[in-house]
Order: sequence, then structure tokens, then C-alpha cells
Amino acid sequence: PCAVLMGANLANEVAEGNFCETTIGCTDKKYGKVLRDLFQANHFRVVVVDDADAVEVCGALKNIVACGAGFVDGLKLGDNTKAAVIRLGLMEMIRFVHV
Repeated sequence: PCAVLMGANLANEVAEGNFCETTIGCTDKKYGKVLRDLFQANHFRVVVVDDADAVEVCGALKNIVACGAGFVDGLKLGDNTKAAVIRLGLMEMIRFVHV
């Protein structure tokens, strides 16, 4: 079986025990449960879904949305604008995955 793991999992924060959340995409439910049980901890939340391709695509697209949010911060355009960029980015991700 093949699986993918995506999330905001900065290595130093994981190592320090800071809360992290990740998604594992795996078409084999039994194998997905094994992976979840291996990684899950009090500070490391794991969600398993059966669409590995969508997890991989969304894992890449979220970085583009994050860059947009960072640009808004850098330009000091405010939290409402940043929220709009994130919301629109998420909507585009949903549309892209359904194509």
C-alpha cells in the first residue's frame, strides 16, 4: 500500500512537543489505521482519509495560500484581507480537487 502524510509539521515544533495536526491519505483502511496508531500522540493529531491524491495536492496548494496570506501580512493589508485570501484560496483548492 501507498500512503502520504501532509500537514503543518515543522520538525523543530514536532520535536519540542508543540501541538501539530497531520493528514494521512491511504486507500487501505487497515494500513491507514496502523499508520495513525504509529504517529498519533497527545501533541500530534492524525486524521486518515482514503484519498491520497487529494491529500498530496492539497498539501502543495496550501503552501500557495500560505504565501498569499504572508504577502497580505507583509503589505499590512489587515486581518480581514488575510481571511479573505485564505477563504478564497481554500475555495479554489476545493474546486481544483474536484476537477
